[in-house]
Amino acid sequence: MRSTNCHESAEELADKLEKYARFFRRKVKDTDGKERPMWRTRWSAPDTWSGDRTHPPVLLVFNRLGERNPDRTVPRLAELTRHLWQGERQKGGYHHYDGRIPIIATGLGNLSKHGPAGPVLLRFGRDHMQPLREAIGNPRRRAADARAREEATARQEEYQA
Repeated sequence: MRSTNCHESAEELADKLEKYARFFRRKVKDTDGKERPMWRTRWSAPDTWSGDRTHPPVLLVFNRLGERNPDRTVPRLAELTRHLWQGERQKGGYHHYDGRIPIIATGLGNLSKHGPAGPVLLRFGRDHMQPLREAIGNPRRRAADARAREEATARQEEYQA
């Protein structure tokens, strides 16, 4: 999580997010001798069955102190960092976020008032506020995977019959 008092420009924040991206790409040999992303030797993140290389989300919390308006900073920051967070559209109507960073923004006032379970978080690339679990997740991917499993089960049952 990164908190900002609206003193930094979108360009300054984008530079910091580039540093996060470089850190996430950095690799080291783990205790078993295998090369892994360095951050995974310190912090865990669940592997996905699909093979997505997940990165920890970066949460930007804006406190409306300072000369910059987050309503202008956030869209500019999203544009500057698109290459870091934008997923690849898949046939099933979802995005594949392999190697991307979930970047999420909110205001301290909204977060204090509604908490992370309320729809107060905006994930870059989405057009509406979401609760924390939805913002960091990929609900369309989960729905597409569930449909694929149901279809496979139906085919298997049809074959058995």
